[in-house]
Amino acid sequence: MPISIRGIAKQVSAHAPAPKALFQFRILRDGEVTETTKRLLVYRSWSMIDQLCLVFEATGGDPSLPQFVDLQTVIDQGEWLVAGLDDAPPRRTRAAYLTFNASGTYTFNITSGEGGQSGEPAQVDARVRVERVPSSREVVLLERPADGEWRVAGYGPTPGGSGEIDLRVVGGDVYALAVDDYGVQFVADLAVQVGQRIRPTQYAGWVYEITEAGQLPSVEPAWWAAAGENPSQPLGTARAVARRYFQPIALGPGPVEVV
Repeated sequence: MPISIRGIAKQVSAHAPAPKALFQFRILRDGEVTETTKRLLVYRSWSMIDQLCLVFEATGGDPSLPQFVDLQTVIDQGEWLVAGLDDAPPRRTRAAYLTFNASGTYTFNITSGEGGQSGEPAQVDARVRVERVPSSREVVLLERPADGEWRVAGYGPTPGGSGEIDLRVVGGDVYALAVDDYGVQFVADLAVQVGQRIRPTQYAGWVYEITEAGQLPSVEPAWWAAAGENPSQPLGTARAVARRYFQPIALGPGPVEVV
């Protein structure tokens, strides 16, 4: 039978309910708690703005009422378009693409847009190697200006081990932080795709990369460590190999090119 949430539909088998994710939002205005009621509107993309998927409302610093969403739909979608609205004068609005991998209470900040793009445009040529092998990572660039107040200067991927990342800098020291893929926490019966990573509920240093698409088992398995040539093993109807999760790698300060 189909299960629908404001235009989101997913076909599930009759014998097992689809795994759900629970979402709540705290909504701030210009980084602060205000007593007005604010809303978040969730869409799949700008091209589907006529199809509203979810609505959250929050007042003050309290989170919105929780909403349960089909977890498989959330993961398959990847990025969601989230628009925040505050009608208290002067009215504020902000839209951003967000990615959700697990249940939780998230914070969304509706800002005036002032200062969000401060600084001079710059670029950095990021290269990441893990155990001397070029590796794809998300790289976050942090800047420490003369006033000592840390700021995010930019971020971006290193597909195949390298990539140019656009920044905004204000003349401070810039540090790079490379982050590994921590994966999605195990959920029974979840459909998984090749390349996706699954994390045990009790993390012990390994994540599991899907090599053959399928469905996770109904009961969490006995996880294994990589050994020998690290062959793939069954994971429900899918197959996966164990991968070491590497803690974030930091480097700096380093030079950036102002453009």
